[in-house]
Amino acid sequence: MDEAFLEEGTKLVTWVKGVVEERKQEYVVDSCLGCCCPIDEIKITFNVALMCLETDPSKRPTMVEVVKMLKQINVRETCD
Repeated sequence: MDEAFLEEGTKLVTWVKGVVEERKQEYVVDSCLGCCCPIDEIKITFNVALMCLETDPSKRPTMVEVVKMLKQINVRETCD
């Protein structure tokens, strides 16, 4: 767990943006998951989350688009 999130009580939106900007995505995954989460998948997932946080709602992906993007991550894993 990211200590900054716990200590500062940061809002989730601000925290996610900070994690992506600082390239710390791999540090926020629960350590109980071990190595079953490839870092490239974690980064893609955070990038999808970042798209959902656009201040202009018209620039945000629809839920259908989000689901499609997340499914693509899984497809890429099975293809490798």
